[in-house]
Amino acid sequence: MTGLARGKGLRVAARWMLAAVALACAAVALPQSLKIPDFRQSPPEGVPGPRPGQPCDNCGVIRSIREVRASRPVTVPKPFQSDQFSQGPGTSMYVGAVVALPMGERSDKSFVGGIGTPEMRERFTETTYEITIRFDSGAYTAVQRRDGASFQVGDRVRVRGSQLSLLTP
Repeated sequence: MTGLARGKGLRVAARWMLAAVALACAAVALPQSLKIPDFRQSPPEGVPGPRPGQPCDNCGVIRSIREVRASRPVTVPKPFQSDQFSQGPGTSMYVGAVVALPMGERSDKSFVGGIGTPEMRERFTETTYEITIRFDSGAYTAVQRRDGASFQVGDRVRVRGSQLSLLTP
């Protein structure tokens, strides 16, 4: 074995060792990274409220939080829309089609399943929260948020468009 080949073999071995150490560190760090904070117990950091005597036109109190579940539209590919593929041969029984559809907005994963199955309906249902706020002026507004579960009825908030900031007393 020449000196060049031996040096190359050592570099490959060093890379494998480095990869093994990185994998071991990842295995230790993985359970710690899976801890998801529960914002229902400890609300996110708030912004200081207006000083006493200072008016706040966009501040108010949350009056109600309503969960809204809506299903996203699912487009069935053209080949699966014809009767030829939707009926079994020689029977009047309908059979489902298997479809691969992207999951979520920022995901490269696909959902593969039958059209109309409960699993498919669950994956394509989004939950948002309609939060009703009563402003200090007496007016009401409703804001739709995905993270509405982190707020509670009675919380004092500042509204900026669809953004809510929890005010500290």
